[in-house]
Amino acid sequence: MEGTPYVFLDESGDFNFSETGSRYFLLTSVTARRPFSFDSKMSEYRYELLEEGVDIDHFHCVQDSWAIRNRVFELIVANLNAITIDCLVVDKAKTNPTLRPPRRFYPGVMGYLLANVLREMTPSEASRAIVVTDRLPMEKGRKVVEKTIRDAVPAKMAYAVCHHPSRSHFGLQVADYCAWAIQRRWEKGDTRSYMKIREAVRSELEVFRSGTTRYY
Repeated sequence: MEGTPYVFLDESGDFNFSETGSRYFLLTSVTARRPFSFDSKMSEYRYELLEEGVDIDHFHCVQDSWAIRNRVFELIVANLNAITIDCLVVDKAKTNPTLRPPRRFYPGVMGYLLANVLREMTPSEASRAIVVTDRLPMEKGRKVVEKTIRDAVPAKMAYAVCHHPSRSHFGLQVADYCAWAIQRRWEKGDTRSYMKIREAVRSELEVFRSGTTRYY
């Protein structure tokens, strides 16, 4: 249905809660409504690459060359007015050990972010929202994730959750690029790509910002 809101999710960081892991875990959402203005342009660019001899079945920011990465960001920037970006930022060293197991940590983070994103929608929009994630970063975790999300999101907000490969939606690939740009800002202090998408960033919520205890 035209105008249906989709929430595409992508995560950055790892589940290694030690000095050798990433400092932050970030979950980023990109909200867009059909028809997606970025679909045709990204599809056209992928076909151009194939015709140039570049064998690419989808865009993935970490793996893409700088030339491809810059072009995809240009396509995203050209459609910034059609998307809204929200991000949940977790300083892993401030995370209590009881919250760290992936089967508890990941669903909790996702439920927290989705509750905030859905609250920004009108009741009619939230009731038909479709949430799309890439493959889950934990085996046999789908039921746990979906139950935790249901517990976090108000019951009146009906929605559907789908777990699809990133190559199946350009929206997931846009979320991957936006997540990478935000992660670079927090993890590396590199704001070059972040500045390109900043106008569409509605929130960057640092969960444990006021916390003073660091566990490692």
